[in-house]
Amino acid sequence: MRNLGYLLLGIIVGIGVVTGSVVAAQPATSARIMNAVAAPAPEAPAASTLVPTAIAAPIAPTATAAAQPTATRPALVPAPVAPTATETRPSPTAARPIASGNGKLLADEQTLVDLYERISPAVVAITNRRGVPGSGQFPSTGAGSGVVIDKLGHVLTNNHVVDDATRLEVTLADGTNLPAKLLGRDPANDLAIVKIEYAAEKLTIAPLGDSDALKPGQMAIAIGSPFGLERTITTGIISSTGRTRSNEGRRPIRNMIQTDAPINPGNSGGPLLNSNGEVVGINTAIESPVRGSVGIGFAVPINTARQVMPEMLAGRQVRHPWLGITGMPITPATAQELGIDVAEGVYVSELVPNGPAAKGGLKAGTARAQGEVPKGGDVILTIDGNRLNRIENISVYLDTRKVGDVVKLEILRDGAKRTLNVTLEEWPEAPRTQAPRPNAPEFDVPELPGFPRLPGLRIPSR
Repeated sequence: MRNLGYLLLGIIVGIGVVTGSVVAAQPATSARIMNAVAAPAPEAPAASTLVPTAIAAPIAPTATAAAQPTATRPALVPAPVAPTATETRPSPTAARPIASGNGKLLADEQTLVDLYERISPAVVAITNRRGVPGSGQFPSTGAGSGVVIDKLGHVLTNNHVVDDATRLEVTLADGTNLPAKLLGRDPANDLAIVKIEYAAEKLTIAPLGDSDALKPGQMAIAIGSPFGLERTITTGIISSTGRTRSNEGRRPIRNMIQTDAPINPGNSGGPLLNSNGEVVGINTAIESPVRGSVGIGFAVPINTARQVMPEMLAGRQVRHPWLGITGMPITPATAQELGIDVAEGVYVSELVPNGPAAKGGLKAGTARAQGEVPKGGDVILTIDGNRLNRIENISVYLDTRKVGDVVKLEILRDGAKRTLNVTLEEWPEAPRTQAPRPNAPEFDVPELPGFPRLPGLRIPSR
């Protein structure tokens, strides 16, 4: 009996010990569970503060969790937050290469840079010294430009740049100053060629293009020495082609190129280039009320220069034939006013006394009142069989003939057709004058004793 009591007591004590151990172990487990639930998650940053920062430091564990081995607890890392609609992103252009000092250029810029580096050494500055020492007159200095066209040292320029020169100097791109000789010229087209003596391997040649292929809207590049600033490049477009411009009493220059590339005093004789770097014209004149560029410049077409270049290279002055008439195209209104029954032709309103047409028997009209169309003149219907509807048709055809050639004119006089033979004569040289060329891109600097020569300075003429 006593033994049975001891057995029951042992069982009861054992159960108590086991139960106590389980109950004692429960708080620690609960603490671990509660710590995991109560540990705060890191807050996501507000959308307005989404900027790059340093990596966030891990959150310090609570006092209860500190007892646990840190190796068994993974660090709590903030989850990535998706950008909101208000987030600022870099613009696409920010990643593109831009023109800067590292040599990166836009395509159009690179084209012009390459063209300038290739062609500008062929562009020269020309100094024209006028006046004879001891004549009692102040010598003057004119400045213009030119372009080297071959390895023999031939430089193409304007006639008005070298006209009346007592001494010519050419300055090359490397600064070399050379004496130059006027070889040949074409005053009627304002063209001339000067010759320099220099090593062929040191000369840069500008290629000649085709001015007949030009179209309005094409790129136009001018290089020259405006106001003495050598090898200045300006750009624009071909504004128009086929312009006719007066030439100081000489034969009008036809088929000229109009450009808005800035041309200023000193650009005369320099090249007008296309985007391939080919010479398509020789810059000659500007239309401006201020003796400076306002966007209307003119160049002699290079194809015109090609036609007369053989004679200039041979050391001759180009001679152009003429008829010696002043005329007007026949229009319906003109025909009605003159009382003639003809649809096209050129009406002869004036004749140069003792000129080719006058010698050939042409008759001009006579005006009876001021402002009235002169009546009684001949109408030129054809020249060597070529029909005429503009006065320019005569000039264009005469450019294909030579001084001394005989042309056959079909005319209408007093309602009847006739044929006359006219012998062409040379277009007379314009009278020499000391007056400044109006609107010509050049400048003159009198060399006054005691005053230094100022390159690029032009004393205004008005």
